[in-house]
Amino acid sequence: MASRTPAKNFQIQHLDTSHRNEAIELVNQFFRKVNGMQLDGLFRIRPRAAAKMVDIYFKLCGTDKVLFIGAIDDESAELNSLLIARVEHKPYLVEEKNLYIDLAVTKTGKMKLGYMHSLLEYTENWAKEHSIAAIELRAIKENQEAVEYWKNNGFTDFYIHFRKRL
Repeated sequence: MASRTPAKNFQIQHLDTSHRNEAIELVNQFFRKVNGMQLDGLFRIRPRAAAKMVDIYFKLCGTDKVLFIGAIDDESAELNSLLIARVEHKPYLVEEKNLYIDLAVTKTGKMKLGYMHSLLEYTENWAKEHSIAAIELRAIKENQEAVEYWKNNGFTDFYIHFRKRL
C-alpha cells in the first residue's frame, strides 16, 4: 500500500454541538465496522447508539470529566477524525485517576494522514495537564489494524478482558 502525504492544514479542536452530525457519522462508521466483524455472534452495537453516545458526551463537555476532540480540515471545515475519552476516578489506586479512550476513529479515505497521531498527542498533553498519569483503552482483538496502531503508539497489553457467551 502506498504511503500518503500527511495532512497539513487541520486543527485539533474541542468539539461542540455544531459538530454533532459529523461526529455521529464518524461514530456510526466505527460501529458499522464493529458490527461487520464476526466476534462471538452476540456482541452487536444497537441502532442509534452513535447518536446516544455523542449526545451523552456533549452533555459532559466542559466538565473536565471528558475529552471530546476532533481533527478539522482548515479549508473544508470537515471533521476527519475524532477521539472521545473520559476521566476515570480510582481512589483505591495510587494513580487515583486515568483517562479512558472510549472511541477513536478516522474517516474512511482519510487514514494515515496524521489526524489520529495529532489527536493522540493532544490527548497525552491534556492528560498531563490534568495530572493523569495513564491512558487506557480497549481494542477488539479481531480489529488488527487498531491493535497494531495502539501498540505502535506506545500502548502495551495490560489487562486481558475475558468474555463468555451464555
